[in-house]
Amino acid sequence: MDVYYNADFGCIVCPQTTVGNTPMRVVIEPVAVLRKGFTETALGEAILAALERSRTAPPVPKVDKGAGRFWQVTGIRGFGAFSGQFQCVDLRERGPILEAFKLIRESDGGYVWPENQPPLEIPADTSAAQMGAEILSLFSPGLEIPANETLSFETIHGGIVSYRRPSDAFADCGDGHTDAYQVFALEDAPRSHLVFLIDSGYQELSKAAVLEKWQEQYGPLSEFRFQRRRKPPMLASMQGKTAKAEIASQVYRDGEGTMEVLCLIEQALPLEARKAMRAEYQAVIRSIAVKERREGGSEGLVGK
Repeated sequence: MDVYYNADFGCIVCPQTTVGNTPMRVVIEPVAVLRKGFTETALGEAILAALERSRTAPPVPKVDKGAGRFWQVTGIRGFGAFSGQFQCVDLRERGPILEAFKLIRESDGGYVWPENQPPLEIPADTSAAQMGAEILSLFSPGLEIPANETLSFETIHGGIVSYRRPSDAFADCGDGHTDAYQVFALEDAPRSHLVFLIDSGYQELSKAAVLEKWQEQYGPLSEFRFQRRRKPPMLASMQGKTAKAEIASQVYRDGEGTMEVLCLIEQALPLEARKAMRAEYQAVIRSIAVKERREGGSEGLVGK
């Protein structure tokens, strides 16, 4: 089971069970919510009750789509934004002992177990008040998440691309099971996304070729602009608009090939959300640096 903590909100205590014949764990809802000002005894009682529910709950056959979004009791829609504000402690039973681990938040918004760090061991028969005090001792008074984290990846042409991670409004989708290096989808509207593409997929880098490709992919365009860029490694920038979306893209030289950074924003999003996503895209674009590997493993800066 897990306990999530934010000094300004309070605690969320989450009992868990498994999915079918797998080791995958899922939260059993409803979760227990303890608002700011809760006592150590109240937290301990909630933990002991959650442990009992976790022991006796049968496995679930599957996780329903859209279920398991326990964190939305806080008013936060996306898990990445939630994990940026809440610390997490994981508890496991080991016979007469409870092992408590303070988890670490990764750049994709998920929590992972710390390496080479022994757990806090708590006797299972500890009183509720002492249990609450022990778990609270693992949480930091404040939560410091690095702002504007820098991420990087290696391209198929041997380049090293670094960039500012988009805000926690975006979910890190990895390669999104597509021909992409990296996909970030808006948590509340995943069809709106920012993606780093492998090469550009155009017959040639010209206004006519890009327009043809976009019309084939996105439908009729009411607006379209194409501009050559002369600031290496950037080669071109494009913007377009359809009835359903607005699209912006930058193409970069990457060794013998190219890399494209594309942003799609649904027109159905509220105006403020569209403005925020445009600003996020521009911030990412301004942060991009492309390096090429030199012989011997060293890297040289190509441009920004």
